[in-house]
Formats: sequence, C-alpha cells, structure tokens
Amino acid sequence: MNEKKLMTIIMLTKRGANLGILLLVLFLLVGCAGGGITDPDEIEIHAIADSIKTAMENKDVNMFMSNISLDYSDSAGGTYNSINAMAQGMISEIEAAEEMAGSYGVNLTINSSISNLTVIGSTANSDLKLTISAKVLFVTVYSYDITFEVIYQKEGTSWKIISMVEM
Repeated sequence: MNEKKLMTIIMLTKRGANLGILLLVLFLLVGCAGGGITDPDEIEIHAIADSIKTAMENKDVNMFMSNISLDYSDSAGGTYNSINAMAQGMISEIEAAEEMAGSYGVNLTINSSISNLTVIGSTANSDLKLTISAKVLFVTVYSYDITFEVIYQKEGTSWKIISMVEM
C-alpha cells in the first residue's frame, strides 16, 4: 500500500472516531435531557393539575368539576356537591381578591403542581399544591399555598379525583 493511501485511511479513521465520539456525546445529552414524564397515566394526572389551574384562572367551576368523580368521597365527609361548593367559594374569593388587588396594580397568579405521584393499577395518589401569588411587576409580594393529598381513580379511559384532603 502506498504511503498516501495509508495516510488517507488513518485520517478517515481519526475523523470517524471523532465523529463517533461526538455522536455518542450528543446521544447521551439528548437522552439525559429527555427525562420528562412518559407514562400516559402520569401525563393525564398532571393534566388534571393544569386543568384545575386553568379553571381557577378562568373562574370556571364546570371545568374545575370536570376533574372530580361523581363518586367523590373524602375522610372529612366531603362529597361531589361539597367540592362543587368549595370550588365556587374559591373562585369567588379569587374574583374578590383580583378586584381589590387590581386597584393597587397587583396581579394575581395561580400555579399548580403535583408531587409524590404513585400510580398502582387504576388508582393513584399524589400531593397537589395550588399557589396563589400577588405580584407587583415581577416581584412576589404575597404567596399562599394550599396542598391537598389527592386520590385519583381511572374511570373508563380518564382519571378523576375521588378524594382530596387539605394537608
């Protein structure tokens, strides 16, 4: 083999090795970055928290209640109807707070998050945290958290809240 061909093969081998290492690193980075939720049941349960947040922002009791099972029952004696009344009360309080806060240039924001989610068959439980914050410009001047221990049940193809107790 002549020297020129040998040098070309060595350079291509080095480039191939470097390209291989680069591709391996990119693959590992993309794999690590994609560590989100992939289980369809967990995705749907997280969507319940988003739906509740949106319902509160839009002051939509029906949207809030679309996440609650008609068979709702909790350890405090709560039922579907009492949760409906609680949702109406929360939304009324948010409306009153927004009206008062708006006159002072304060914006209210609502956030929701789920933690400690465990799914076993057609039942799941988690902590659901709702945070209501008052902000002036981008500075939070007041924040209030309500955390619930929530039990979900799969009804047909969708998940519903069957129990929700404030922690």
